[in-house]
Amino acid sequence: MSNAPDYTITANPHAFMHCGPVTHEGIDDKRDLTIITSANNSIIHSKSGNKNERIQGFSAEVVAINGDPSQHGGVGKAIIARSGDIVLNAENGYVYINAKNIFYNTSEESGHGNIMSKCNGFYQVTTGNEYRLAAARMCIVSEGNMNFVGDMMLAGNFNKGSAVSSAGFLKSILSGNWASLITAISQTCK
Repeated sequence: MSNAPDYTITANPHAFMHCGPVTHEGIDDKRDLTIITSANNSIIHSKSGNKNERIQGFSAEVVAINGDPSQHGGVGKAIIARSGDIVLNAENGYVYINAKNIFYNTSEESGHGNIMSKCNGFYQVTTGNEYRLAAARMCIVSEGNMNFVGDMMLAGNFNKGSAVSSAGFLKSILSGNWASLITAISQTCK
């Protein structure tokens, strides 16, 4: 495979498909396969094992068309990164996740598997049923008032602690400085 010659499969007004480098003057641009369409969509496979795909318009993928929806736990699509992160970034739009059920799971060892979320606006969780939180220890920190509407039942002791340093806490949230925020919360929640 390493001795396969460079080869242009097609070069017409609709698409260009080439195996090997596409630069002139014998310079190796480290490409294995290049596909470019008339709309300037492109797929580039590199010798490093990387793949770059650029789509100028809408892109859709539909999988498991002939699958059995009655089978619980059947995988229709899997995205697995053996190393590195997975990033979803809608630079000028929203990210929608829709399913019958959604499960988040972290597997970092030694109690460091965290789920972090932040926003610079309104954060809302709404359920038509019961809302449950369970933790070995829980700390809720608010810079302003905490308003509870409805009947409240408290089991156990109620202790009053010290107030949070509000300016530093809010600054950490708005700047996305998680290290400072976690430290501030852990100090407050002692």
